[in-house]
Amino acid sequence: MTSPKPNFLIAGAAKAGTTSLHEYLGQHPDIFMSTFKEPNYFVPGYAYDDWQKYLALFGGARAETAIGEASTGYLYCKESPAWIKAVLGPIKIILILRNPAHRAASLYWWMVREGYESASTFADALERESSRIASPTFRNTCPQFYPDYLYYTTGLYSEQVPRYLETFGPDKVRVYIFEEFAKDPHAICRDIFNFLNVDPDFKPAIAIHNEARLPAFARLQFWLRNRTPGYLPFLSSRLRRKFLDQLMALNIKLGSTPRRNAETEARLLGRYREDIRQLEQIMERDLSFWFDEPALSKAPSAPDYVPVH
Repeated sequence: MTSPKPNFLIAGAAKAGTTSLHEYLGQHPDIFMSTFKEPNYFVPGYAYDDWQKYLALFGGARAETAIGEASTGYLYCKESPAWIKAVLGPIKIILILRNPAHRAASLYWWMVREGYESASTFADALERESSRIASPTFRNTCPQFYPDYLYYTTGLYSEQVPRYLETFGPDKVRVYIFEEFAKDPHAICRDIFNFLNVDPDFKPAIAIHNEARLPAFARLQFWLRNRTPGYLPFLSSRLRRKFLDQLMALNIKLGSTPRRNAETEARLLGRYREDIRQLEQIMERDLSFWFDEPALSKAPSAPDYVPVH
């Protein structure tokens, strides 16, 4: 039996609640979500590029009304909207956006936690971004999905959202705000259920997903993630990776919750000011709460620092 194709996608943004949204929608009896998140099939050059394997992600779907997946790479990638429409047709698109400075910081913490980022501070990672963009070598050799290193650039929503509105039309696209989703997830889910033409009264079980946590030793985490195949040659590749993953998990368990640096985030938010103003016009709504400086000033004060012992 041929697997069905998805008829809706959660296309980003990264670190803006897409994991939670994937889980909540997957609980609905009339919605089938892909067997894992982030296939990013419609991102050129991404490792998951086999059409039959992509379709197999939806092989478990039966009589569900809505079939979807979540891949945050689709929002940043310029080629994704047209490619998606060419293959899947005029499907429905869900976007969720977060204060871009907070989103960038959250992405940085996740990259450190997973051992993909060598920059010891968020400010240093932002400083490296322009040189990383200019380096084909970095793009081809970085250990993680390249756009995840573009902390500032991937938050320029006014360049990204219009691509979906123009490709699919406003009636096929819903744009949500993470801060509102975090405050009342049931209300946002209800609106999405209506959008997907499934029972809007279903209430998913709400839980925290991808809770931020930094490893105790960030340099060790990067080292463990990036060991060459020749490391520990007496172990098979599967056992070697399992052993290293267990050490990484222990390093995270011994770590701590990251502390926001309000000054760094405020400076970064200033760089986004014009882009946010343009986004307000596109969405026809007020986003001034993203510039709530008192909220930033109340953030726990700490050096922009990751322990690198």
